[in-house]
Order: sequence, then structure tokens, then C-alpha cells
Amino acid sequence: MPATPARANDLLAWVKRIENRMDEADRRTLYSVVISSGGLTIRDLGGITAQDLDGDTTFFTGGFGGDWSRPDGTAQPITYIADDRGAWRIAVFDNTPNSGVYRQFAAVFDYSGNIVLGDDAESGQGLARPYIPLSVSAAQYKAWPATAATGWETLETIRYCKQHPRIDVHLRATTDTDPATRGEVRLREQGGTVIGPVHAIEYAQTLRYSNGPVPGDFSDLREVHLEARRTAGTGVVRATVAYAAGVQS
Repeated sequence: MPATPARANDLLAWVKRIENRMDEADRRTLYSVVISSGGLTIRDLGGITAQDLDGDTTFFTGGFGGDWSRPDGTAQPITYIADDRGAWRIAVFDNTPNSGVYRQFAAVFDYSGNIVLGDDAESGQGLARPYIPLSVSAAQYKAWPATAATGWETLETIRYCKQHPRIDVHLRATTDTDPATRGEVRLREQGGTVIGPVHAIEYAQTLRYSNGPVPGDFSDLREVHLEARRTAGTGVVRATVAYAAGVQS
């Protein structure tokens, strides 16, 4: 027997029920959603916000308007991670987008909201924070510490809080008063470990390099000694630290 055609009113009611279900699905909160191949794309600076039980935002990525808008008036895309107070701790943004050149930078904040680490987006290279001190050494070699000892003698000491696994040191050295004088310089860590090579020194100003691991744990106070000795002649051996920095492995 042929199927009886649905009446118009029944068909309209069926369509209405489908629309209501679609509207409900649009408003539904997603739980335990897994996205596999293809990923998730959010267009037109739509955002993703994560909030804790107190309602504080702990993560956001999306567009900020108003004073944060880009110079062309469009919302600035910003990403930040906050702690459980809602205070920013890591962010990518430009906090003065309409002053000078608009360039976003990456920043790490301390607990009080100060930027303690950030790149220099204006120049396009290197750090903006923290400020790192520069090394200073005497330019006149006669001002460098000297020794005539034939055994190792400490001329200078580097004292620092260990933040890196290795230390990189540049040394200026020469012999003095007797052109036939020869000597050696080295770096020795407080525990006795020699860092880098033992450098042969003669009657000429030279720049030597020592790089090596330093024993101890992170944040330990360590001392590294610049040592020298005379190996020939009757003069003295002079040396000074020209540059020192902690470096990565």
C-alpha cells in the first residue's frame, strides 16, 4: 500500500522540532570534548577563556579592543596565562599599541606584576629585561695583578650565585719586565676543579678563553679563581678577568 503523505501541519511541526534541537545544541556546554585530526580554528579574533572556580581568568587567547586596539583600530590578538588570582604571569601583547611602533613582545611577570623577563621587540633582538651588568677590566696591563711565584697563585676571584651549568670567562694576560719570562694561567673552581685549559703566556698581551662546567647546585654561592705561575725567566706573569658570564650547556 502506498505511504500516506504527511499533512502540512505535521511536516511543519517536525521541522520546528529539528530547529529547536539545533538551537539547544548551539547553547549546550561541551564536556570532555576530544578533537583529533583537523584541529580547532577560531576565526575573527574569537577568544578562548579558562576560568577557575572563583571566576578568575587563568588563560585567555583572543582579541582585545579599546585602548588595546591596534593602530588600525582592529582588536589586538593577545594571549596570556594568569595565576589563581587572575594576575598575568606570561603574556604576548603590546601594552602601548598606539604609542611609537606597534610590536608585540613576550613577557614574564613576577608576583607583583613587574616584568622580569621580556624580549626587546623594538629593536627585534635580544632582551629588554632583565638588565645584565657588563664586565670592566683595566686597559693598562701594568694595572693587572702579577706574580713571580713558580707555584699557582690566585690573582683574582669571581664570586657569583650559580644560575647556569657552565661559566664562560675571557682572560687578558702577559708577562712583564723580562721578555724571556714565560708563564701559565688557569681558572680553578673552589673545590679544585680546573675550568677549561691551562693557557701558556709569553711576553705579549693576549686574550684567552676558558669555558667549562662548574660543580654545585642551582643558586649555590661559588668562587672561581684566576691563578697564574711563572715557568721561565725572572719577570712576572700578569692576568685579569676581562669578561665572565654563566652560560648554558
